[in-house]
Amino acid sequence: MSKNFPTLGNSAIASKTPLLSNLDSSKSFFARVIDVNIEPSGEGQSIFQTSGGWANIGCIKFETLNRSSNNPGTTFPQGSIAIPLDNNIKKIPALHEIVLIHSGPSPKSLQSGDSDSIQYFYSTTTVWNRSHLNMLPSINSSASDTKNNINTETVAEGIQNTEEQVITEPLPGKTFVEKSTIRNLYPVEGDVLMEGRFGNSLRFSSTARVSGSNTQSPWSQEGSDGKPITILRNGQGVEDAFNNWFPIYEDIQTDDSSIYLTSGQTIPVALASTNFASFGVDATPIASTTKILQEIPLNGPTISAKEADSTGSVSDIVNVEPKEPTENTGSND
Repeated sequence: MSKNFPTLGNSAIASKTPLLSNLDSSKSFFARVIDVNIEPSGEGQSIFQTSGGWANIGCIKFETLNRSSNNPGTTFPQGSIAIPLDNNIKKIPALHEIVLIHSGPSPKSLQSGDSDSIQYFYSTTTVWNRSHLNMLPSINSSASDTKNNINTETVAEGIQNTEEQVITEPLPGKTFVEKSTIRNLYPVEGDVLMEGRFGNSLRFSSTARVSGSNTQSPWSQEGSDGKPITILRNGQGVEDAFNNWFPIYEDIQTDDSSIYLTSGQTIPVALASTNFASFGVDATPIASTTKILQEIPLNGPTISAKEADSTGSVSDIVNVEPKEPTENTGSND
């Protein structure tokens, strides 16, 4: 086995003091994300290089919320790098979001036998309780660099914006675009919800009939309580709401795409068009079309669908029978 991956038997820790003997590893504190290891970089001071490169993709660099205080985490003897607390299910934070930092054991305790060696882990928080974005910039960030040097009399008279007056807001990342229309999902009693930042979600829910309530889920109009339903949605339907803080339900009509796995629920789906002319079918009236199709005789129960299809017929069994051309004129008259 490689020396980079020692076992407990051949590591120096076997003869050392217990792990974290001189450190209270139970202390946790809140911190602000100032960088995220997402892209490779050859710059020596980049987070990619200082955090360990590819091995720690998804880790963050953080700072305490009050850098002048003496609370735990003001100084970081192990560095200000934290890795996800759970690497199987992880949520990559955006810049300026708040995370909870936990101290824990480090692989260096096995590799070098340093029982006091620790590393930091992070778990995400939602200070605004939003699934989309939860930035809480520092007062020392670029958001506080206002050009507030215009008196109220000038403002009252009306002025034009200039480059000196524009406030530079902190960005959540290099490609992350904040959208005010992304809203949280409305939960049903007993739900298990997984919500992405961009209107994509997975709901494990059930029929929950609430009489006289205007917040009843759209799939609970019929059926008995407790019937399971699973909804996979990709892209929230765009709607102009008076209050974008109001949670919403999935809408099969307006969402970009979705999959509904039902068990007795009724999901009304509106057809985009009833014009089936390109298929050679007249969809209106439905009753007449169904009657014509039902009157078509079967050639035999053992004949395949391909053999039973009358592809050689010159007549249209759905609409009207076309006139055959005459031998003399070749016209349809």
